[in-house]
Amino acid sequence: MANMGFKDMVAADISAVFLNPNEFGETHNLDGNDCVCVISSDMTNDRAASLPGGRRTPDGLHGDFITVCVKASDLRKIPIQGTNFKVDGKRYTVDSCTDDMGMLTIVLGAYRMGGGFQ
Repeated sequence: MANMGFKDMVAADISAVFLNPNEFGETHNLDGNDCVCVISSDMTNDRAASLPGGRRTPDGLHGDFITVCVKASDLRKIPIQGTNFKVDGKRYTVDSCTDDMGMLTIVLGAYRMGGGFQ
């Protein structure tokens, strides 16, 4: 371990702690790949609630928002803002994707028109 650089230690911690299935990690199908990841709706629910009208976007769309944390190396390609991305078969749009030393944080929204049945 003494010969490990900082980036090597962070990469080891990502798999051994954060994405460990015995800790926070769960297996989900991300855009066709079964990956160990962490999915949260808490952070993005707060963001959506702060928009005018609650969970409605400024352009009148309603949405379900999630944040996915996964190793970049577990995906075939890095998601790009505005593109489609599936989580367990449900289609989302990529709001943002950041890479922090090999760990991707992907913010996704599933948008629909209107607020319910009329």
